[in-house]
Amino acid sequence: MGKLTVYRGGIYHALSPEHGEGWQDGALVVDASGTIVDCGLWQQVNQKIDLSGCEQVTLQPGQCILPGMFDLHTHLPQYQVTGCEAADLGQWLDAYILPEEARFEDTAYAAAMADVFFKQLLAKGTTTAAVFLTSHVEATTLAFETAARYGNRVVMGLNLMDRFGEGDGPEGLVRPVADLLRDTEDLYQTWHGANEGRLQYAWMPRYAASCSDPLLAGVGALYRKYPEAYCHTHISEQLGEIETVLRLFPQVETYTGVYEAAGLLGPKTLLAHGVHLSQQERARIREHQSTLVHCPSANFFLKSGRFPLKEMLADQVKLGLGTDVGAGPSLSLFDVMRDAVYMQAVGPASIGWHVPFYLATLGGAEALGMADRLGNFLPGKAADFVVAALDQIPEKNLAQDWDVDEMLPRLIYSGDCSRVVKTYIEGRLVYEKTNVGNENKYA
Repeated sequence: MGKLTVYRGGIYHALSPEHGEGWQDGALVVDASGTIVDCGLWQQVNQKIDLSGCEQVTLQPGQCILPGMFDLHTHLPQYQVTGCEAADLGQWLDAYILPEEARFEDTAYAAAMADVFFKQLLAKGTTTAAVFLTSHVEATTLAFETAARYGNRVVMGLNLMDRFGEGDGPEGLVRPVADLLRDTEDLYQTWHGANEGRLQYAWMPRYAASCSDPLLAGVGALYRKYPEAYCHTHISEQLGEIETVLRLFPQVETYTGVYEAAGLLGPKTLLAHGVHLSQQERARIREHQSTLVHCPSANFFLKSGRFPLKEMLADQVKLGLGTDVGAGPSLSLFDVMRDAVYMQAVGPASIGWHVPFYLATLGGAEALGMADRLGNFLPGKAADFVVAALDQIPEKNLAQDWDVDEMLPRLIYSGDCSRVVKTYIEGRLVYEKTNVGNENKYA
């Protein structure tokens, strides 16, 4: 166990979609390996462990400790064009997204953007992210190398597309099936489980309409061959997209049926969006134990529609949250939590902040099959956590010691981008806000 470190202050974590546990004067005890030894009320923990012998870190007023967050759908190569608007999804992709992704053929540019992106994830309190990349092998390699350098936990892989909708697709991004399957398997062999397990590989068919039948079949074969890897794709984001998919795959009745026929649904499958799924499709996704990743900020931006979050919870579909940058305007999951509440705000399907907070923490860990070691502060789990601060919001006088149950909704609804003061992964400080220009500290 070695030397123990105890972090003292307000602490909160989720136990279920509706319930959590918090302590105003809490103690989070972490051993030298970065494993949680105990967590609870300071006085009670002190009765079990002599905290006077621990290295002590005491939070400032207005700060609290939260679990590291899970962003289950985001796009590294779209980060630079966040906020660019077009009339519809197709025009947005053609005008901004695809040209930006094509720039990642330039390895210097790809390296620079990966450096910015993975640091920003840590600065926003995201310790685990499922990240879409491009179809460039070198850029994908650079992304893994950068995540390893900064200590991020990631699930990602080579973007797979051999067409784009009903057209030929952009040169340089669309590649032959055999080349894609060879390269993605080689990358899996290199990176899956690397950096002490923090790097996880995913088979990443961009979305059904960007993949031919042979490509989807090949990805399905890889998914069966390497069941420890993930699969990450898009589904039913917009109505026009669904119509295109069904024209391209007339042999199936539903969008979900395309992935099911290819063998791409399973417990380690992440399906981004799912705004317009039928009841039958939800049932099939639940039966395969796949995860739907709700991206409310992006759905607002692209006017995709309302995701039926409360109904999905009632149907016991596995769920997570995603920023979906660059349709999503921010890498902050606090902002996404807020938008998840706002999307459900009208009518009997309204929810409170507890649900999206669970999805961004313990729910994300459950979706990835990592809840035995991540997601909240139960003893034995890895000490991935964030120190968040209301006192980082300068226009509010928040020097007082807020109750932790009051701090959480204020952090979510405040609308400020600088809530995170420190980020830890396995007890190791990987980000610290310094308030000196832009010179924040990273691992």
